[in-house]
Amino acid sequence: MRDRRREVRVPEENKVVVSLMTGEVRPGAATVFYSLTRDISVGGVRILTSARLEPGARVLLDLTLGRSRKRIRAVAEVRWTREVYDGEVFEAGLQFTVLDPDAELALMDHIFGGRNG
Repeated sequence: MRDRRREVRVPEENKVVVSLMTGEVRPGAATVFYSLTRDISVGGVRILTSARLEPGARVLLDLTLGRSRKRIRAVAEVRWTREVYDGEVFEAGLQFTVLDPDAELALMDHIFGGRNG
C-alpha cells in the first residue's frame, strides 16, 4: 500500500493545547484539551488525546516544539480519529489549514534543521 502523504513526518512528542473553535462546541462538553503529538510534518500532526474529536471539526492548536522550544499557533481540521485505549485515549490526524508564514518557517526549521548531525 502506498503512503499518500507528501510531507516528511517526524516521530516526536510535543506538548499541544487543542481548542475547539466556535461552532464545534457542544453544550456541557470540554472545549480545551491537553495533548501530545505522535508525529509532525509541515502539513499537520498526529496527536494522542483524551478527547474523541470529530472528523471535520476545526481546532486551534498551540504547539510547543520540543527541540527548538518554539511555540506556534495554527488552525487545523480533524481528518480522522481512532480509539487507542478503552474509550479514554484517542489518536487523531490533524491537517493544518491556517499557518502563518513565520510559524511555517519555524516548523520547517524544526523538522529539517535537526537532520544535519
